Amino acid sequence: MPKKGNYFSQLGIKKEEVRVISLKTEGKEIEIKKENEVWKIKGKKAKEMVVNDLLAAIFPQREPELVAKTSSRHQQMGVDESQAIKIRINGDKEIWLGKNGNYLRFPQKDEVWLAKESWTSFTADFSFWADKTIVFVEKEKLKKLEIQKGQKTKTFEDLQKIPQEILDLLTPFNADEVVEDERPAGYGNEAKIVLNLEWEGGGEKLEFFPGGKNYLVKRNSDGQMFVVSTSRLTAMEKI
Repeated sequence: MPKKGNYFSQLGIKKEEVRVISLKTEGKEIEIKKENEVWKIKGKKAKEMVVNDLLAAIFPQREPELVAKTSSRHQQMGVDESQAIKIRINGDKEIWLGKNGNYLRFPQKDEVWLAKESWTSFTADFSFWADKTIVFVEKEKLKKLEIQKGQKTKTFEDLQKIPQEILDLLTPFNADEVVEDERPAGYGNEAKIVLNLEWEGGGEKLEFFPGGKNYLVKRNSDGQMFVVSTSRLTAMEKI
């Protein structure tokens, strides 16, 4: 029979109470906060699925199996001081996660638990956590699409006339990178392309600033910026 421990009592917090998570590993540290029920990193939307994977590792559905009581296998399991991902919850509760995301250990304790539901290797890189979704439009709910290029404007209200390449781009429209901090250099100050979208219950405006092989994309609703390769926007450039 698997050995049970007192993992949840030592953890001392419930998943629904988590509001801030910090991760520290390989000399890097990031913090994820829940703001208005949305997980964010540096004020930008985080990948909900990845955050949920982390929470599933820390808060497994069943009591984790106690697989070690001494430090002899800490290095092998990736929960030793040098390898572990050090996680702090709400600023005080701390737990260490193994390199493969499935071993759990409390600092200053030798016991190690196995969370069988988790096999994700987490990092403290901004790009690992930041949501690259610029916009997601359900084709059947799209009501209007407008593309502006300089003085030229092309408006589509008949979905059948929208080029398929553009429809495919928007379901969803993912960035190659999310801008982490300040507006990067090397991009024009005037948008070359402006995309206006209207769908049932909402809409969005995207501005595309040229910069060599990439475009800097600004999402009007929240001002967040992304980087997208020009090769992916060929269909819009041809309009």
